[in-house]
Amino acid sequence: MQEIRKILVPTDFSENAQLAYRHAQEIAHRVGATVDFIHIIPTLTYFHKSLSNMQAPLNLDDEIYPMAQKEAVHQMQTAMDDYIADETKGEAVCKIDRKSSTAIAKHAKENNHDLIVMASKGHHKSALLRGSTTNKVVRQSEVPVFTVDEGLNAEGLKDIMIPTDGSPLSFTALPMALTLATIYDADITFYHVQELYGSPLETKGRDPKKSDEQNIYEALIGRLDDYLAAEGIDNVKIARGDEKFRDQFVISDNASSRRVNTYTAIERGVSAHLGIEDYAADHADVVVMATHGHSGFAHLLLGSTTEKVAQSLSTPVVTVKPDEKKLSKK
Repeated sequence: MQEIRKILVPTDFSENAQLAYRHAQEIAHRVGATVDFIHIIPTLTYFHKSLSNMQAPLNLDDEIYPMAQKEAVHQMQTAMDDYIADETKGEAVCKIDRKSSTAIAKHAKENNHDLIVMASKGHHKSALLRGSTTNKVVRQSEVPVFTVDEGLNAEGLKDIMIPTDGSPLSFTALPMALTLATIYDADITFYHVQELYGSPLETKGRDPKKSDEQNIYEALIGRLDDYLAAEGIDNVKIARGDEKFRDQFVISDNASSRRVNTYTAIERGVSAHLGIEDYAADHADVVVMATHGHSGFAHLLLGSTTEKVAQSLSTPVVTVKPDEKKLSKK
């Protein structure tokens, strides 16, 4: 399980940015978290030099930026009054930085935020689903990033999808998925594509009496069990169901326990990327995916074009970056 105590909401005050406010408040309300807002004012290097050359009476550092920061903080506080409950309301922070995505990712890490919630697109709507700033935050942030759009109801998230190739890297999305599942009382689907050249889950110990899908399913559950044990996630167990491909996670919390329904979907396809897009569009409210490194999304999981897939998904995405030190040992 992923503990969520502090949520960061980047905003550019656009109508799209407001979409993240409701989701941040909903999550904070359900888990008792605090919601902070942040706005980044980009440094205007060219404009700064022009003013200096013209010997203009206004000074960016002493006059323009402070006024802009004051106004931005006021706008954020007004938005928080409108969307964030008093008991979950945190700070409104405005910073000046050349790269807004870097500043957001850095602030989230340095201030111990557990989740970044931001709109897929801001003022400058991209032809792709996710705008350039959001994509850069996803790529750079060590804190999980939840990108939302107008199609996701803050109170109606019921189906969570985890694309997987059976690797430990792909399973690092599970703790966040379980957290969201318990928050929203949602189900989790593990989605695996058996591509034309085969699947990494097709093992030598396959049972000839079972179908390819059943063998892959059993291998996937086995690797998932191994992952939970290797990570020391002792309070989460897999309870096998009577119906194939349908099981439950049992999450123990002291004397009580909760159950999360899980389904394993295995499909044949030419491309895992296209399969994920198609399946998510029809069966998922949100996709939880692993990322790592400067290149963005996990190549082990879906190949070198995964980042483009996540950009074009018509489904909201939560990205989780694993511990680089742990990855190097696997």
